[in-house]
Amino acid sequence: MYPNTNLQPGQSGPEVKKLQDFLVSKGLMTPEQVATGPGIYGPKTTAAVKKFQEQSGVDNTTGPGYWGPRTISAASGAGASRGAGDSGSQPYSDEEYNAALNEHPIIKESIAKGNTAEALSYAASTGDFSGLVNQFGQPFSLEDQQAALKQAEEDNKLYFDALKAKETADTEASLAQKQADFQNFLLTSGEKFAEDKTAADQTAANRGVLFSGGRVQKEKNLQKSYEADQAYKQASLGRDISSTARDYQYKYGNDAAKGLSQYYKLGANTYNPNVATGGVGSSGLSSIYKPSQYDFQGTQNVAQKTAAQQRAAGLLWNKGNKLLATGYNNQY
Repeated sequence: MYPNTNLQPGQSGPEVKKLQDFLVSKGLMTPEQVATGPGIYGPKTTAAVKKFQEQSGVDNTTGPGYWGPRTISAASGAGASRGAGDSGSQPYSDEEYNAALNEHPIIKESIAKGNTAEALSYAASTGDFSGLVNQFGQPFSLEDQQAALKQAEEDNKLYFDALKAKETADTEASLAQKQADFQNFLLTSGEKFAEDKTAADQTAANRGVLFSGGRVQKEKNLQKSYEADQAYKQASLGRDISSTARDYQYKYGNDAAKGLSQYYKLGANTYNPNVATGGVGSSGLSSIYKPSQYDFQGTQNVAQKTAAQQRAAGLLWNKGNKLLATGYNNQY
């Protein structure tokens, strides 16, 4: 059974529930949809009424999605051109309908803030509130939303700052350890080269071939062996450092990665067998990783923004629940 009283978006009560049950019987709503807001004339109910109007040929230009005289007449089987249900009265004129609409307390309040009845009607029937000055059905102004987002950012700041600080410290420790390990390799390798060179010189001297071509070739081979071993370890470590640094840059962006530049530099030994003693020097520091070759804005930066937006939505949802509990019956 359909309700014989005029109803519109924003209302609630037994008559709205009767309307929803009628719409379910017509296949225009599902019980599951009704269960999300039983007795509340929200966007889903509005859309179902609008569809009923379209199917029944109701002229709804002045109130799409509103359960008014013409729609009630159509529900009674009297046709879209008749009036309000069993009373047999003629439908209201557009002027009367608009006047009644403009006098509704909720509509009057929204119109006073700069909206029009037509814009409110469109918003109620489509669920698109973006064109309204004060979003009808969503009791949150732009200032409300901005304030909620600012509060959410403050609420989340401690967690994300702590997370970044920890991951930065972990990355710095990892890179510093890799540098220390390579420096230890250079020291050990340098000492070993000096020992090998001294032993080779002593052997050559004992054999009386200190200035022979064979001795010179052996020293060149010794030098190439140490240089090749160093190049391999430096390349391997460079890939390891680059992987660690790139992961950090991917999480926190280009600027954060540039702040770790001191951890991307490695030194090297120079091996020279053509000296009397030692033969090991330093070639200075060079950068193994260059953040500028990538363009990462930072996944954690995006995650922080997303978390703030989600928290802001929750804050507004809680505020909406409080408004509903105190009598604000529009859905949001």
